[in-house]
Parts: sequence; structure tokens; C-alpha cells
Amino acid sequence: MGLDSDTQRWAQQIGQKIREHRKAQGLTLDGLSRISGATVPTLSHIERGTRDVKLSTLVGLAKALRMEFPVLLAASGSVDTEQSTPTVDGYDLDDD
Repeated sequence: MGLDSDTQRWAQQIGQKIREHRKAQGLTLDGLSRISGATVPTLSHIERGTRDVKLSTLVGLAKALRMEFPVLLAASGSVDTEQSTPTVDGYDLDDD
């Protein structure tokens, strides 16, 4: 089962950030696997943005990479604020 486009976009951005931090610290996938407890195949999927990852896994990876969790979630690209405001038919969720 594939990821929807929004989930895939975020997964790719977060995966890229994990890869950049891993490489900057001189870690291989195997090394990060040993530190974080995530398997190498799982890490590979995460870095490529092809897996919907549990929050606990992301927290563990941020800790293993010695980075603050909000930094991991801060996307490297800009987010379209027009699309990030949720709406429901007949409701404007921005109004009180």
C-alpha cells in the first residue's frame, strides 16, 4: 500500500534530514541501526521516504542522531500554507 501524496512528501523530507544528519556524523546505516535499534532495511525505507513511520521510531532516531525532535520535523522545503489549513465541506476551520 502506497503513501498518499502529502504523507509521502513529508516522509521524503524527514528521511532526507535523517540521512543528512547520519552522514554528517559519519554513521553508516548499520551504525545507526545499532544505536537506534531500527533495522537497516527499515532505516533505508525511512531515508527514501517510502515508509509510514511510527512516532516512537522517529523519536528514537532523533535521539540516536543527537538532534532535537522538532528539528527533525522541520521540513527543509516550504509548506504550502494554503493546503495546510484543513477544511471540511461547509466549515471554515480558521473561524472561531
